[in-house]
Amino acid sequence: MTSPATRWLRGLLLLIGLVATSSAGAASVCDLSGLGHDAAAQARVHVLLSPRMPYALQEWPRMADAARQAGFAVVAYRDPRVPRNEWQAATQSQGLADLLDVPVLEEQIAAACGMLNHAPAAIVTRCGRTHAWPILGVMPVAAWRQVLQSRHNDLERQACR
Repeated sequence: MTSPATRWLRGLLLLIGLVATSSAGAASVCDLSGLGHDAAAQARVHVLLSPRMPYALQEWPRMADAARQAGFAVVAYRDPRVPRNEWQAATQSQGLADLLDVPVLEEQIAAACGMLNHAPAAIVTRCGRTHAWPILGVMPVAAWRQVLQSRHNDLERQACR
């Protein structure tokens, strides 16, 4: 049997551990504002692509076209874990010359935005604001447009910065 003082001390140590754990993640905020595309009132889709995920590169042109047709600007980035030579070989073999020289998204930013778990991983921004939830994976056009519109609607409720 433990004493009340021991239980209190265990509770205090648990609380300190929880606070330390949550504080460690607090510095990781998804912020795409430094990429130079954040002030536009037009909603923008920032997508992280990787040739290591089946269908990500193959399906991206279709999904990018659907996003543009729905009124979104589109910006693509290379996964920072993919070396340039691997990226170039993959884009060339799939006939995706327009993706050959896309910029690399900094790994710290990609991680903070939850974009390193699956590809394609997209984040919607508007007026300097970033939607908190990434959109992961390849999807049919109707579903893709629906989720993009939902993210846009959430951001539209907030004033531009």
